[in-house]
Amino acid sequence: MKNEPLILAHRGALLNAPENTLKAFARAFENEADGIECDIRITADGEFIAFHDETTERVVGVNWKIKKTKYAQLRHLEVFGKEPIAHLDDILKLLLKWPDKLCFFEICFDKLEDIDRLALKIKAAGLASRCYILTFSNRKHLLKRAKQAAPEIGISVMPLLPTKIIHTAQKANANSVCAGWIDWPGAKQLFALSARFYNFKKQIQDARKLGIFVSGGVANTPEEIEWFCEQGIEGVWTDDVLTALEVIKDRGEHV
Repeated sequence: MKNEPLILAHRGALLNAPENTLKAFARAFENEADGIECDIRITADGEFIAFHDETTERVVGVNWKIKKTKYAQLRHLEVFGKEPIAHLDDILKLLLKWPDKLCFFEICFDKLEDIDRLALKIKAAGLASRCYILTFSNRKHLLKRAKQAAPEIGISVMPLLPTKIIHTAQKANANSVCAGWIDWPGAKQLFALSARFYNFKKQIQDARKLGIFVSGGVANTPEEIEWFCEQGIEGVWTDDVLTALEVIKDRGEHV
């Protein structure tokens, strides 16, 4: 693993290409991202697609619920009028073309049998060793189920605040913690206060000793990226891979 943090593209780095699309994921890799994150939802006919919202309204302009629409209809839509919605099978094929890249699949569904299906599809593609199933700590039962279905797969948990990240990981049977702020008013300030009060930097050091991979974000400005780097994280989540790359390369030159 590199001395400096890995660069992890949130939704494929949505400031560089339409979010959660194959173009975004491929461009993130071309821009030297070490991994990607995509949100996984299920269509009315049980297909896995990369899509953040419950409906298509924000990024497509028509108000269809993903879980009530068949993939045959969704596949003709374009994200921000530019790129088609990505299917899980195509994401797995892309990962096979980039054998050194990671992928974090954030699950946006709740049925245990669907967790099984997702984990087993990733395993069948031969990608379990560099893929993670990701969700919040209050849904840890879903992470445990994924680990049961495919023991080789990575498990990444998102704590609501950086209070006890090792405990949070252990409760979820996770070997990865994704800590950061939600895009809500005041969330960054609350996270920073909690990080200082609970000594986030020391927690990360202790987690690394236990083999727990700690990443943080979403950091989009040089100041935010630098802050996470100073905390000692192993991966930084960003919507802008090029900015993160510039900051991290600059840090390496000044070591």
